[in-house]
Amino acid sequence: MKINFKNKAKSEDMYKVGNVIKDENNVLYLITTNIDGGYSIVDLNNNQVYGTYKTLEDLYINIGDENDELINVEINEI
Repeated sequence: MKINFKNKAKSEDMYKVGNVIKDENNVLYLITTNIDGGYSIVDLNNNQVYGTYKTLEDLYINIGDENDELINVEINEI
């Protein structure tokens, strides 16, 4: 996995499916869809899934923070 920490984005553009977010504690989260048709986040440090939200706006309201950063991640096959 290649990670570029120099990417900046507005908060309204960050919380979309497939995006990776870094929080103020340097934890990386992946925004995902879930089996219930809603949205969740996956903590990439421990692979735990957090929250089930009906909309991306609900997800942002509950987990978003002004210090969060959108991270440019490239995943390559090994």
